[in-house]
Amino acid sequence: MRSEFQALLFVFAAAGLSGCGLHDRTTIESPAAAQFPTDADSLDYWDTLELQPVTTNDDALHGLLLFVNTQPPATTWDERVAAAEALGWLEPGKNALEPLESAQMGLVAVCICHAIDVQGGLSMRIWGRVPRYCTRELVHMGLIPGITEHEALTGAEFIALLGAVEQRQFIDRAWAAHDSAAASADAPGDGQSTAPDQPASKSLDEAPASDETPADKGETTS
Repeated sequence: MRSEFQALLFVFAAAGLSGCGLHDRTTIESPAAAQFPTDADSLDYWDTLELQPVTTNDDALHGLLLFVNTQPPATTWDERVAAAEALGWLEPGKNALEPLESAQMGLVAVCICHAIDVQGGLSMRIWGRVPRYCTRELVHMGLIPGITEHEALTGAEFIALLGAVEQRQFIDRAWAAHDSAAASADAPGDGQSTAPDQPASKSLDEAPASDETPADKGETTS
């Protein structure tokens, strides 16, 4: 029994030294983006992606480009990479992504931070929108749980994340509109008077001579 246990430890150690299982990515031969690559197929794409065990790089870029409604629509992997580079999501000439491999959370986080213009904290301002700090920022914003930039998302988790981002944008726009309206109301010179309107004062010549009450109509005086 002891020798079998030692042999098992040796297998795990060898696997760790070779990196087996640590950085390997799950692949899907026919992901949703490959089956339904156009805007017209978007409903089928979302329905299929929701059931996938992982979101591939192709799925992630396709879904994110649909989210921002990029024009013209990208319908192939190469077009999606080119569009992502043009938007600043990927660094041109340094793309090593495989379309059928599972997308890392860090890639998705970088794309989202660019898409909704997340400024982040000091680390992001110093190092830029890199996977680690973009992922941490989305965790801080409450959009994703506390996961690392190397982890993958299921199709349903990816869709839920985009839904949370869309809701966050809606709330941010509502608050911005509220703050703008409040600032306009507080600002002077916006056509709002500082005191309630008062009727024009009568001239002294038009003022009554005394405070006596006029006699009622038909009443005689003695």
